[in-house]
Amino acid sequence: MIQEVRFARLNRDEGTLDMEHLKGLVDEDTRVVAVAVASNVLGTKSPLKEIGKIPREVNAYFVVDSVHHIAHGPIDVQAVDFDFLAFSGYKIFSSHGSFLYGKGEHLKALQPYKVAPEYPPCKWEWGTRDQSMFTAICGAVDHLNWLASQVDDRYENQFVGYPAMVRSLKVAMDAIEKYGRELSRAMLAGFDYVPGLLQMPHVNVYGLKDLSRLEERDPTFAFKVRGIPDEEVEHIWAKYGIALRSENYYSRVWRSIMSPA
Repeated sequence: MIQEVRFARLNRDEGTLDMEHLKGLVDEDTRVVAVAVASNVLGTKSPLKEIGKIPREVNAYFVVDSVHHIAHGPIDVQAVDFDFLAFSGYKIFSSHGSFLYGKGEHLKALQPYKVAPEYPPCKWEWGTRDQSMFTAICGAVDHLNWLASQVDDRYENQFVGYPAMVRSLKVAMDAIEKYGRELSRAMLAGFDYVPGLLQMPHVNVYGLKDLSRLEERDPTFAFKVRGIPDEEVEHIWAKYGIALRSENYYSRVWRSIMSPA
């Protein structure tokens, strides 16, 4: 039974996680430390390896939400030592549907709320599996394999020692992540004669803006145009085929970075 949920603060200037505050929230009664790989509002990433040490000190589970980041870069669950990691298939161009990674010993030991659970992973399924969803995720993986084949000449001596499929996906996701960094640079700093958000005095940009730290963010941006309602900004961008949303994304981030200090 959950008795208490504690929320770590964000550093207001950068939208990064306040690590000292997080550490102060975790004690011997803590059972789960949960964190997102990256913010779906600001794009800022969490320092997963550093965070992962915290639950180990109190024998808590380390649970990671990769819904937003899954399309933007590689994730190695063994290198970071996650207990559980979840993501949504539609984020990587598949159909809707949730996927969960869990360590084998946890999947065996934990009992889901389900009648007559069997052995893992079957006991974690809610019923008959959605075959169309698995077909769709296979198609998404095929696309990533194709992408890897297009850029593999840049990775001749990288990711050696992995099985062919694993290496292919690592190549594809690494290429996507590097491309995303260039998108972030263009969005923030502009290019040629096109100004970026940071050159626009009437625009407030939230989150990490340091161009030397682009590896700490995904190409996701939150900003406000002073003097113009958010919905109107959204409508203007839509005229040019640019996707923009004006909402809270089910997130507490806005309360953390926009409320009075």
